[in-house]
Amino acid sequence: MTHALEGGCLCGKVRFRTNQAPVRTLVCHCTFCQRMTGSSYYAESLFQKDAVVFNDGQMSCYAHISDGSQKKVVVHFCTHCGTTVSLTFERWPDMRAISRGCFDDPNAVEVTSHIWTQSAQTGTALPDGVECFARARMSLDGQAEISTKYTLPVMASSSSDF
Repeated sequence: MTHALEGGCLCGKVRFRTNQAPVRTLVCHCTFCQRMTGSSYYAESLFQKDAVVFNDGQMSCYAHISDGSQKKVVVHFCTHCGTTVSLTFERWPDMRAISRGCFDDPNAVEVTSHIWTQSAQTGTALPDGVECFARARMSLDGQAEISTKYTLPVMASSSSDF
């Protein structure tokens, strides 16, 4: 992967460019991400904030208090088309998430983990060989959580224990 990644919103008024590789790319299955996207999950690449440069396209923000950390998560979206382009976090003030689907080439960033799989919607496939966390990658006190790597894809269901 090259370090420079480009992308933007659906209408093209908001554009961005990165100057570093992402710290990680993950898929989040928490209920906040499900509602924010209106879908089953949110795929995001995490960058140091100063690694992402935006054009002058206008974005609006919506601040939400996380159920887990009780800290703000700010959704940044295009004022024209409504595309969620980015998230910022009170808990990690130096980090910025970029929506994987907003990259000109979303496959240029590889998903390295799935988080909040305990909330994954029924029928969602959790891949083999990728770290899957029942909740977040870290506890609120900063301790690393234990992940599971499946040997075959696993289908999420409301009665499954992950």
